[in-house]
Amino acid sequence: MTDGSPQSVDDPSATERELRQRLDILATFNEVVADVNEAIVDAGGRAGIERQVCERLVQTDELRFAWVGVVDETTGDVEPTAWAGVEDGYLDEIDVSVSAARPEGNGPVGRAVRSNAVQATQSIADEPAFGPFREPALERGYRSAASVPLVYDDARYGVLTMYAEHERAFTAELAEPISNLGHAVAHGIDTHVRRERERELERREQAFSRIVEDIEEYALFRLDASGRVESWNRGAAAIKGYDTEEILGKHIETFYTDEDAEDGLPERLLDRARTEGRAENEGWRVRADGTRFWASVTITALTDDAGEVIGFAKVTRDMTERKRREQQLDAVFNSTFQYIGLVEPDGTVLRVNDAALDLVDADRDDVVGLQAWETPWWHGDDERIADLRAALGRASEGAFVRYEVEIERENTDRPVVIDFSVTPVRDGDGDGDGTVSLLVLEGHDITARKERERELRREQERLEFVNRIIRHNLLNGLNVVGARADIVEDFVDDAGLTHLETIQGRVREMTELVGTMRTFMKVIVERESHEFRPRRIDEAVDHGVDSLRRESDAASVAVGRLPDISVVADDLLDEVVEHLLKNAVQHNDKPNPTVEVEVGAGDDVVELRVSDNGPGVPDEEKHRIVDQRIEDLSNPGNGFGLFLVREIVESYGGTVEIEDNDRGGATFVITLPRA
Repeated sequence: MTDGSPQSVDDPSATERELRQRLDILATFNEVVADVNEAIVDAGGRAGIERQVCERLVQTDELRFAWVGVVDETTGDVEPTAWAGVEDGYLDEIDVSVSAARPEGNGPVGRAVRSNAVQATQSIADEPAFGPFREPALERGYRSAASVPLVYDDARYGVLTMYAEHERAFTAELAEPISNLGHAVAHGIDTHVRRERERELERREQAFSRIVEDIEEYALFRLDASGRVESWNRGAAAIKGYDTEEILGKHIETFYTDEDAEDGLPERLLDRARTEGRAENEGWRVRADGTRFWASVTITALTDDAGEVIGFAKVTRDMTERKRREQQLDAVFNSTFQYIGLVEPDGTVLRVNDAALDLVDADRDDVVGLQAWETPWWHGDDERIADLRAALGRASEGAFVRYEVEIERENTDRPVVIDFSVTPVRDGDGDGDGTVSLLVLEGHDITARKERERELRREQERLEFVNRIIRHNLLNGLNVVGARADIVEDFVDDAGLTHLETIQGRVREMTELVGTMRTFMKVIVERESHEFRPRRIDEAVDHGVDSLRRESDAASVAVGRLPDISVVADDLLDEVVEHLLKNAVQHNDKPNPTVEVEVGAGDDVVELRVSDNGPGVPDEEKHRIVDQRIEDLSNPGNGFGLFLVREIVESYGGTVEIEDNDRGGATFVITLPRA
């Protein structure tokens, strides 16, 4: 246990870890937005989008659980509809509301719905409003949370809530990306809700005849040879807003904007229909009341027996809603910082988002229609082009392809490192058996991450150098001093014996500290590449108990039954047990310290419990001790052992917790994965 003294030493590794966590979460949000874009084009419906979003969010190491709920407008209760991650009955245990008058309505979910804005809880343990949900959340490892309302065009589709396994995961700079995520999800749901409404309308309209269906859906009317209106149907009146009496005899330029009419577009379409038999066009048209709508127009020439044009049949369909959805899709497509493109299976570029164009300072019109390997992102490197063509070939056959590639960036000598993928999109009903009709190209800029990885490798090399100095120079020097002090003992009189004993004691302390430092350096240097193996838990306990009994005659150690089981660890497991036992004695205020060691085994984990009869640990100190950082340590000898225990245990994939015991002391609980 530590005294909690403030620490002034910065911890670059902790800072880097926090930055990496934020960047991972930010990247996840952007990736989910991109996934939702794809889901809008090809997804099974609202439930599929909600489930896909939750599953995608918890794929990051930082997010532990995510769920989507809808609000019962009558009761104000929030009912879960989709979730993913570590749930463990959490949604069954809690009741969530949007009512401010109820305690269940003042968590991030209720506040997000009422404020229509992102709500974050940086510390679930410390947030008063999290009261009803705190214990269930903490039991499942949730440490911070954020909720974002799913609202699109004033339509509320629920609320998305996510939980992270550490505190302060949802910082202020993530508010906008989280909001963008909520908007994208709501847009995707809105698109499918509208699509279902359209399908329902189609099912109802199937009861009517095809003629009636066409008349009501389309404006169908006839023009004379000069382009003036000769007939008018109900669909035309509904779409364009003119009664039959007021429109007959009017030229079709009446329906066009002033700009298009002055540009001669109506006459050009008539001329094309005269010469080619048919003319098609999409564009803005004008209703009788002056409002505009996006129309799909087909003009077909009508001829007599001699082939002379005697008039035209014109079909107009109101495509305003589709146009609006396309504009919204374009907005979402271009709202991400990731690089996205759509290509035909043969490699022909169909669409490219703004971020990808900005990367190489290209114009959209200059790349759409080209083969992907002919675009600025790939030219100039035969090997890179060959890799792309091979990837597109595999994807066109149905495979998902992903690899890293370097892209030359405009106005800089340093290339961008891209995490590049090609995803095939199939026709059909989504069962995966359809023909590949589209390829989605996606790139994530990982240049900064690769640079960080290089920096981390360089830092590990520096640490290894320091470790060698400690191991060879410092430790060897201490051994020489200790040996010479033992020799001098025969030549020192009683007056100098006290000073000699002080020297010998300090040498032993420094030697032990150097050993601890070596262990800590080993944890840091070898963490990324080290492979763990099965270790017998009883052997580690026996080693620690023997060490404590040799060093402390006053301490009493009781060991319960040790099961014959192994955990995923390495040789440093002995250090963990030894430090826990020493800690139980060193911080014990009793004249006869007592330590109890127990081991329990579950299906997946093994629990090691070390209990003492000391003064215990106040509740407010437990969290600080378990989660302390380097800067929290006043010096390497004060609390360093427990810090080292946590670092080693977490490297094994385990956890460290502190509990009270029935004798007033503290119990350190170490949970390790079972081998």
